[in-house]
Amino acid sequence: MKVKIETEALFSIPMGYTTIPSEICNVFKTLKGREQTHGRTDIFNVLDEHPKIKSYITDVFTLWVNTIWGLKDQKWAMTTSWVTLNPDGSQMGMHRHFNCAYSGVLYFDKVDATHPPLEFLNPLKCLDGSFLVHTPAEKSNIFNRVGAFAPISEGQMIFFPSYILHSHPSFKPTDIVRKSFACNFFPIGKYGLLDSTVDTRCL
Repeated sequence: MKVKIETEALFSIPMGYTTIPSEICNVFKTLKGREQTHGRTDIFNVLDEHPKIKSYITDVFTLWVNTIWGLKDQKWAMTTSWVTLNPDGSQMGMHRHFNCAYSGVLYFDKVDATHPPLEFLNPLKCLDGSFLVHTPAEKSNIFNRVGAFAPISEGQMIFFPSYILHSHPSFKPTDIVRKSFACNFFPIGKYGLLDSTVDTRCL
């Protein structure tokens, strides 16, 4: 049968990425982090003593997220921030972030070829009822893939919706420790429409 059929993506999940200047990454190298194998860190405010850096990262995120949403003056706040070190190559289990709208990850130090990038789980695959057979890897595309990978390199920062499940597999450790800074964001000020409006200044 000879039929021409066009396909479009009805909806799309955004991921932003940019390069953070080395002079800012150098500040992150001085921050206290926690090794991944020791469990979750209890330090979620590592940038509170570096307000200019915190403001810079927030401004970069705000520029990106307001552009994709078509917003002009929406303000955002960084709610939490922490540093994770992975010297032994342990796996990071699949998880998502709660009580926030977007999340960010920065690879502020050297990245080794063995360091795996974040892998995101496609939330749409959880809605299809798993009634389709598994798609061969060589046939993977944006419509049927189970997951996607984020770019990883020194100075690379990525932003993504916080509801996306993400993880990375274990890897063979080297002299270069896998280091990352992570943070979460939430809108502040006035946002929404009509009876669904929120103004955080009134709370």
